[in-house]
Amino acid sequence: MVFKFRLNSLLKHREFLLREAQGAFGAALSLKMNIESELEQARRALARESLQFEQEQRAGIGAGRYLYFKERLSTLEQELQLTHARLEEASTEVERRRQAMVQCDTSVKTLESIEARDRESYRLERAREEQKKLDHAAVQNARRLAIDKGGNP
Repeated sequence: MVFKFRLNSLLKHREFLLREAQGAFGAALSLKMNIESELEQARRALARESLQFEQEQRAGIGAGRYLYFKERLSTLEQELQLTHARLEEASTEVERRRQAMVQCDTSVKTLESIEARDRESYRLERAREEQKKLDHAAVQNARRLAIDKGGNP
């Protein structure tokens, strides 16, 4: 008789949910990394434009150019703030997905532990049954030997 885990279908379902949770976590982490990259690019662009603005101010700048830089720097700062807000949302989502993945992993490990315990119980029960059969066969053999020698069992 082969061991059959009584909660096998539940274990398979939980493993499926774990794989889905891992995929969702990976997607959220990838999005967060992309936003971090965008944030770094926005910071570099703002620094570059600020430096150019300072250089042109030292050399003397016209009113039109001054207004252009002020508008451009304001736009870059807004983009930086929006990107930072998106990063905060993405970080929250990554943490939420990580927690869901950990919960799924814990559930799978619990079921695997139950399976291991059940498998060991099954193995021990089979070993007891086998030993019982061997003991019975030994008793029967001893009786036959006693009868063959002419004695009483």
